[in-house]
Amino acid sequence: MLILKLAFIFLLLCFTDFICCLLKTRRIVYALHTPSPSMSWFLFACYLALLLLVLVFQTSNCKDTNLCAPSCGNHNISYPFSLESDPSYCGKPHHTLHCEKNISTVLYLKSRKYYVQAINYNNLTIRVVDSGVIKNDCSSLPNFTLTYASLDDFMNPYTWFQYKKTERKRIPRYKLLPLSQMIIFISCGNPVNSPLYVDTGTCLHGAKSSNVSPLMHSYVNVAGMKASELMKLCSLERMTLLPAKDYKNISFEEIHSQLAYGFELSWHKSKCGSCATICYIDDSNQTKCAGGQY
Repeated sequence: MLILKLAFIFLLLCFTDFICCLLKTRRIVYALHTPSPSMSWFLFACYLALLLLVLVFQTSNCKDTNLCAPSCGNHNISYPFSLESDPSYCGKPHHTLHCEKNISTVLYLKSRKYYVQAINYNNLTIRVVDSGVIKNDCSSLPNFTLTYASLDDFMNPYTWFQYKKTERKRIPRYKLLPLSQMIIFISCGNPVNSPLYVDTGTCLHGAKSSNVSPLMHSYVNVAGMKASELMKLCSLERMTLLPAKDYKNISFEEIHSQLAYGFELSWHKSKCGSCATICYIDDSNQTKCAGGQY
């Protein structure tokens, strides 16, 4: 960039001196056809500066993809993703990943740490798990709260859902397909007997866990609940996401295994451009605008 600036400044000075010389002699036509030795030197220097300027521009526009890290651990890293140490042209700014000791790939959502479990470049999804959740340790809890609302931010490049086209007639319809769903951790002063409340059992009770007071009763809700369904002496401790599926008649240990598996987010918004309304994914996993573009 410094060479580019110096060449541009020198070229500008050459042009200025050339014009001043022509104005002083008042022999514009003669100067153009029979320049003096000093004028010839200026023209030669200007040609060199112009050539340098062109070469620098060409070099700056050449993007060496060899400088883009191809992987981190066992995860392939391709556009729109890139690693923090990569040049800026390797990926999109909001899709920067971090590589820890070339073993763990990390995604930060609103400065909160999530470990990448898989990146699917076919269906445009990334699966992540909260850094506080440990596999085969049902007493481990998410470090952070993550809700639908926190992902619905316009500037957030990820969504917990994708739109699919379900009607191919004259009036097409689009269906929201959830990739992940909410799980709510609840603490209660009294025991609760409700199908909406899944008892965490020994995982979060007693000496095994320091996350919950032994005097409190711990539950999770994965089916969704209204504010009126929160029992007396109960409070919401944290919320996060887990894979979208049927969680009826399932124990907390099984729920926790899904929590450790990780939840999916879609990054299809990075390929939607400026869709005026819904951006959906067709059968070939290509993004399309439902209502035109801005």
